[in-house]
Amino acid sequence: MSGTRPVRAAVIGAGFIGPQHIDAIRRTGYAEVVALVDATPERSRASAAALGIESDLATPEAVFADPAIDVVHICTPNATHVALATAALEAGKHVVVEKPVSDTAAEAASLAALAHARGRHGMVTFTYRGYPMVKRARSMVAGGELGTLRLAHGCYLQDWLSEPTDYNWRLEPEHAGRSRAVADIGMHWFDTAEFVSGLAVESVFADLATIIPERIRPAAAATTFGGGSGDGERVRIATEDAAMILVRFAGGARGTITVSQVSPGHKNDLTLEVAGSVASLVWRQESPERLWLGTRADERILVRGPSPQDAGVADLPPGHPEGWGEALRDLFRPFYRAVSQGTPPDDVPPATYPALDAGRRAVAFVEAVLASDASGRWEPIAGT
Repeated sequence: MSGTRPVRAAVIGAGFIGPQHIDAIRRTGYAEVVALVDATPERSRASAAALGIESDLATPEAVFADPAIDVVHICTPNATHVALATAALEAGKHVVVEKPVSDTAAEAASLAALAHARGRHGMVTFTYRGYPMVKRARSMVAGGELGTLRLAHGCYLQDWLSEPTDYNWRLEPEHAGRSRAVADIGMHWFDTAEFVSGLAVESVFADLATIIPERIRPAAAATTFGGGSGDGERVRIATEDAAMILVRFAGGARGTITVSQVSPGHKNDLTLEVAGSVASLVWRQESPERLWLGTRADERILVRGPSPQDAGVADLPPGHPEGWGEALRDLFRPFYRAVSQGTPPDDVPPATYPALDAGRRAVAFVEAVLASDASGRWEPIAGT
């Protein structure tokens, strides 16, 4: 991994997100994908062939045992993340873990500690940090252009589970964990808000709702965002469809977030507004090339400009929209650059990529939200 050859990556998990990782890895300019593992060896070979990957590595164990594999991406259901990432780190691999890293902050902290002890790079895929205008918003806040921060608020709204016939493994706590909407999408807003504001959330006050308490589980597995047929077994739902959360930041700023997977017409609507003493700015994921900036005197729209060139596929010129896939590519680039150049994890500047401790903070946020909903009180985020 001295830079004399491309970094070799393996992806475990061939559902919705695994192929997206493969595409983004290939476009970083630093790596090649040499293995894809699906649920069974037979499916592994078929899925790999369909994506142009020639590999005999058809199980996680085979990937971990192969000394030529440098990085392992964990793109499986949530309940398997810790065991797979632990095995990869113990085998000497660097890891990229889909969120949530784990179901408990203690597990996430142990995983981060293991990566540190082994001297391996570990990151969690908080994709929205990869957008150029999110990085620009962070730079503007850090540069004092908004003044003293007062408020951060917004939402993350989706509609892919808005009907009782919609079903997915994320509805099952044994696969997805104790939280659903907050752990699946709410933690993205949390991480983006902390990344842009530069402030840590200290405590939360939450109200969770299971708006559709009974759903129809189809006989055949439903695909992510695919909906259901309406034929199947009626099951009770134990996790939240929606959440309303108040947050308090270190330093005194306040915030609110609404999270929902049952809001018709909202496909992937992450919106963040940060307001300071001088100006406010808004970024919306479904219009990612723009920032709204407002002051008491006026308001204007900032658009993405040219970016510094990096390895791999060049950034598109302004006016050629870049989206979620490019954000994932750009999230991976600094991680793979560090691995390719042999940079020790401790020498990587903070926030270069979302390290595993960022995943721990996000899980601690979810735990605080669950605790607040149960207690009816403000609850602190552990480790803040």
